[in-house]
Amino acid sequence: MIYVPFLHVLCFACLGFAERPAPAKLSLLQHTLKLEDTRDSVGSSGDQIYSLFVKFHKVAGSTWRAYIDGISHEENSCSKDCGNPDWDCEQRYPHDAARFEWCGQHPGKNESCSGIAHSCTFHTSMAVIRQAVSGQDITTLTSDLADVQNLWPSSERLKLLWRVEWARSWLPSDLYQKRLIVTTILREPIERLRSYYYFGGNGFLPNLTVEHADVGNRAASHQGFKSWLKFRRDFITGNWSYEQFLQQASGKDAGSTSRFMLLRSCCEYETWLGDGSVERAKLALATQFDLVGITERLDEGLVSLGKLYGQTPQQLAAVFRSIPEIFDNSDNKLDWTAEEKALATIVADKSTAIYNFAQEVFQRRAVTLFGSEENMLAAVETFKKLNPDS
Repeated sequence: MIYVPFLHVLCFACLGFAERPAPAKLSLLQHTLKLEDTRDSVGSSGDQIYSLFVKFHKVAGSTWRAYIDGISHEENSCSKDCGNPDWDCEQRYPHDAARFEWCGQHPGKNESCSGIAHSCTFHTSMAVIRQAVSGQDITTLTSDLADVQNLWPSSERLKLLWRVEWARSWLPSDLYQKRLIVTTILREPIERLRSYYYFGGNGFLPNLTVEHADVGNRAASHQGFKSWLKFRRDFITGNWSYEQFLQQASGKDAGSTSRFMLLRSCCEYETWLGDGSVERAKLALATQFDLVGITERLDEGLVSLGKLYGQTPQQLAAVFRSIPEIFDNSDNKLDWTAEEKALATIVADKSTAIYNFAQEVFQRRAVTLFGSEENMLAAVETFKKLNPDS
């Protein structure tokens, strides 16, 4: 089904884009841009906030999620459900009923929300955005994709998200006295590959006690990483048939537990944002996200996130102090070899194009939120003074 949010759609530059008339209603970010002053916070404190954080893997997403949940006072058990609590285990073990059942007993998988959920901030969020935008006619206001004017109004974005029936358990049915905030954070894809491999690599929940599952790749090595990268290079360049993938999928360093997990490891941005298309992924980032953070600029991203949620740097610092320490495997990784780096560059080709665009989107939206880069950097300085360990 083609979804066209505005009646008049024009062909754009042979890329299949369409430009759309200026919307009558403003999204939260667009409303922020209309403010005539540079106050530290924005938005109406009386509005109920609904959050979609599209959480990719190994991008500092757990930190970003913790801030959103902390600001929103949302319990993990509520924000992780997303309306489809079995999704992650289905991704890991689509053809193994015993493993699927075991996966569901993993700590945290079977927790139930004690209240009413108003957000989706765990990995199931990737499925929400993919189902929302897949096959839809995503239009833009200007030909400059990174232009903040291309952000759709919240009401139009909600219509797309409402297509995902199982997500309606936490989504609002309308935006009367409510706000919908959609964010994500992207990391430099080549380094993300290395971090993914050394964290767990294949998506297996190993045959250990449940408490020790999925906390690191204990068999990591240069040879293993090279095999892991070669498998993904051959897969994305079309050298593996699906049957060959299934034959190789049980390999310790080469494969994965499912095709879904393979795509998760190598190709998340293009898969979940664009159904494999770089251009469609860019369109999704340009039109559907209030803020696209960058891992390598995390402090700037966090103060921008706070601004979007109406938090001053001082309030954001208080949230930081309530966040438990997030697992970091940066000390567990071996240094790059030239061969590994070359292989990773091939594997990350599409993701890198999307990441490069995301950097521009972040720069322009964050600066617009604060009115100037100087204001943004001043907010970062205040935040870091209050939290020198951030």
